[in-house]
Amino acid sequence: IEDSFADQSRPKFIVALAGVAVVVIASLAPLMGGPDKPVIIGNKGFDEQYTLSEMMAKRLRAAGFDTKRRDGLGSVVIFNALAAGDVDAYVDYSGTVWADDMKRTDTPGREQVLKQMGAWLKDKHGIGYVGPIGFENAYAFVMRKDKADALHINSLADLAAYAPRLKIGGDFEIFQRPEWRAVVKAYGLSFAKQQVFQPNFMYRAVTAGDVDVISAFSSDGRIAEYNLKILSDPKGALPPYDAVLLVSPQRAKDDKFLAALKPLIGAVDLKTMQQANLMVDRETDKRTPEQAAAWVEEQIKK
Repeated sequence: IEDSFADQSRPKFIVALAGVAVVVIASLAPLMGGPDKPVIIGNKGFDEQYTLSEMMAKRLRAAGFDTKRRDGLGSVVIFNALAAGDVDAYVDYSGTVWADDMKRTDTPGREQVLKQMGAWLKDKHGIGYVGPIGFENAYAFVMRKDKADALHINSLADLAAYAPRLKIGGDFEIFQRPEWRAVVKAYGLSFAKQQVFQPNFMYRAVTAGDVDVISAFSSDGRIAEYNLKILSDPKGALPPYDAVLLVSPQRAKDDKFLAALKPLIGAVDLKTMQQANLMVDRETDKRTPEQAAAWVEEQIKK
């Protein structure tokens, strides 16, 4: 440019400016989110999340998007990445957003949690709440079905009367969590014995009768595998944990992007997700999350 001014040559100056513009545009292109920029699908690094993120990626690829996955992100990291546009979409859980991000401790009910969460995400961060996938991965308490049926225990309220004679098992953190305190307070639960297990041993313990009740996550495939019964929570002591599809502020305005993902809303019920998780988690004849995702898609089409 300096040479152009010195020579007072307008053509050389224009050419030099054009060259600078090309360099600047090229350097900014990755930040501008051009049409060739891959869509980033995030997940939290456990099998259910791998399966769901693969389902999202497959649908977006079918719509013409180039996709990449970012696996194994923590809850805080992935939420902030979505808000910043570094991740374009992922599946979160309503109870996680409600407690961890919104810092809410009340439980106004499933529908209100979803409604207020969606409004907060948009108003506070510009994040798009596309909707619930169709199942919850919630904290739950389960018993062997034959034993629960014999005692006519269908809910945590029913369990309260028998709890002083029963043993409960849980993972390493449940008995320290606010969800446990809320359940104890709501139902007056008091067990004869309380034990802590690794998850695999916990399921074996309840199946063998070493404990009578265990804490679990409602979409865990082992609930179906071991024929366990989820006890209902009629007082709503446990917060809802609907699987919800969220998109970045930029993608919330992208009609083509949203159209590719919206068919997933309400499409996957709890039983289907449990079976998909079991396909990946079981000890024999394991399937990959990609294979589980393909299987779920087949169930959706039926």
